[in-house]
Amino acid sequence: MNHPRKITALARIVWGLAVCTGVGFAPFAAVAADVTPVFPPPPRLATTAAELAALRAALDFPRTRAAAIAAGEALLAKPVELPAGYGGWVFYYACPADGATLRANNAKEHQCPKCGKHFTDDKVVAAYRGQLHHAAERAAETLGWAFAYSGEDRYAAEVRGILVHLAREYPSYPSRLDRWGMRGFLARWGGRRYVQSLDEAVGIIRFAKGYDLTRTSPAWTAADRELVERDLFGLTAETLLAFNQDTINHQTWYNAGLLAIASVRADAALVQKVLTMRGGFHDQLQRSLGADGLWHEGTMAYHNYALQALLELVDAGRRLGLPLHDEPRLRAMLRAPLAAAYPNGVFPAINDSDPGDIRQFAGAWEWAWKTYREPLFGQAAAWKNPAKLTALLGPAATEISPLPTLSENLADAGLAILRAGSGPGATAVFLDYGPHGGGHGHPDKLNITLFANGREWLLDPGRLTYSVPEHKSWSKTTAAHNTVTLAGQSQHPATGKLLFFHVATNFSACAAECDTAYSGATLRRFLLLTPQFLADIFEVEATRPRQIDWFAHALAASLGPVESRDDGVPVAPGNDDGYQHLKDPRRWQITGGSRWDFAEDAKKPDAPRLRLWLADRAPEEIFTTTGIGYHLGQKAPCLIRRRHDTRTRFIVVYDISGRGDGLRQVAAAETDPAPLKITTPEATWDITLSRTAVRANVTRQP
Repeated sequence: MNHPRKITALARIVWGLAVCTGVGFAPFAAVAADVTPVFPPPPRLATTAAELAALRAALDFPRTRAAAIAAGEALLAKPVELPAGYGGWVFYYACPADGATLRANNAKEHQCPKCGKHFTDDKVVAAYRGQLHHAAERAAETLGWAFAYSGEDRYAAEVRGILVHLAREYPSYPSRLDRWGMRGFLARWGGRRYVQSLDEAVGIIRFAKGYDLTRTSPAWTAADRELVERDLFGLTAETLLAFNQDTINHQTWYNAGLLAIASVRADAALVQKVLTMRGGFHDQLQRSLGADGLWHEGTMAYHNYALQALLELVDAGRRLGLPLHDEPRLRAMLRAPLAAAYPNGVFPAINDSDPGDIRQFAGAWEWAWKTYREPLFGQAAAWKNPAKLTALLGPAATEISPLPTLSENLADAGLAILRAGSGPGATAVFLDYGPHGGGHGHPDKLNITLFANGREWLLDPGRLTYSVPEHKSWSKTTAAHNTVTLAGQSQHPATGKLLFFHVATNFSACAAECDTAYSGATLRRFLLLTPQFLADIFEVEATRPRQIDWFAHALAASLGPVESRDDGVPVAPGNDDGYQHLKDPRRWQITGGSRWDFAEDAKKPDAPRLRLWLADRAPEEIFTTTGIGYHLGQKAPCLIRRRHDTRTRFIVVYDISGRGDGLRQVAAAETDPAPLKITTPEATWDITLSRTAVRANVTRQP
């Protein structure tokens, strides 16, 4: 994980002075709860004596023990290479041309498996050392479990060798260095064993568990333990405490790493600090989460990442007698991903997120089921897995979908979600109007994503990967999203507001606006969803005439007009700020309504399709082009509507039947607000969407 924006030296100085002097960081009052830990004999971090006894009594323990020993034997047969020097950033161990993970020819020479290019620069070599550090962390924990289950000291001896080596190395690492080459207090995000403290925090948990599991073995001497606790764990704690990252996910992992260190060193004062400081456990639960339970950086990837750290911290605390799992906001955070998923369990890739589904939270939900015994968590952990459902909830359990079917507004996250129908064939549209999302946010205010016909149609590309330049030149531009640009430029980081949210028996609707995405302009979007269609009105009001572009990006094989038209003119819609990645453009000059199809298979007339009815009469240029999907090799057709005006209104009605025959007619008036008349085979809808409310009258066809 990373902080993706380059920070100038001046900005780093300001950050450093702010942290060093306390500017802008009021102290967080200690919570009233008892934070006095109890330090039982080890193990007390990775597990406890009671937990180990229960594991050994379980019927499947022989299989668990055999697997742990086999993993340990593999590491004894081929020990990990111990790194000589600090580790670089993981995303630098990738080819910048195609994002492929590099392969090591030797410690100093590395090669892309796709294009064959060789890399010998210091940045890549340091990133390779980072891979070695990661491998050492995994090995220490794996060998620790082999010892815990078998009692054989040779596994503990190998853990001792890894940790003693790194304890001896740690004082020789740079005092603080980041991946941009900044040092000392300028390297706010930097570290010592790695070029970012985040990696140190994650890795020290594995090392601490390996130590916790093995330190009672005679393979360890008192001098070894003193060295490791002082020069690996103690110095790492100093690194993690040097810069408080406040509410972001880095600090969540710092906290988890610090509590792991506090546990193995029996440091009650450090436990108190981690729980009660600003940016600590209790503070982050209050300020990093909304009332809806969603992590403030606005992505499921980082929600999951922060949740993993919190569960590490909570388990470490529980084993010291601290009931941290009782925090209500932690339970809300565990529930929250269910509300942010499509009907098929897939998440839209909002902000710096990746394509994925709710199964990425299965481990967290299993933990929650065992901790809280709330059936929702058991159902979620066993989603689409009958055997697991039986194992968790018993043979009498029946599958109940944990996914919501009703429309809802996640107010703190700023996501209005309209839903129609139930099951995987249901429809859902997400409107992103809320906070930018900090360093992991995208300039995409009033962006929408659409799921219908059992699949995603309108996508958000997420983050691609941090190792390719297109992450910034495409993913983090407005042109890559389903919203509008002004003058061909990306929006400013902004927060919008919800105007209304309305749920009726046969439709749901919402509206939101933002007046800070562009100077001197207000963006406003209205949505109304039924099981047959989605009505979408996007208004732009500016103080001077500008080029206004409306975008729709889809996961489809083709995009083309429904009515017969000429081939258009090969004109590029732009050359920078994301537009440079739009390929194979065609342009038409159109006045009046038109229809366009995103089709799943261009060669099959009956293939699933999303049909767009462009209902307004304003003259406009229409471009069809191809952008980037979820990875560099994936093409995503894009429709652009362009106008040059001070005020304009884009009206689109999406036929979500999947066949293109779900609508018979769409008509829009020129008044403000603009009434819509939408005719389906079953009924005629008369709809008016204003800034404060929605009116919809339905007349059934005779």
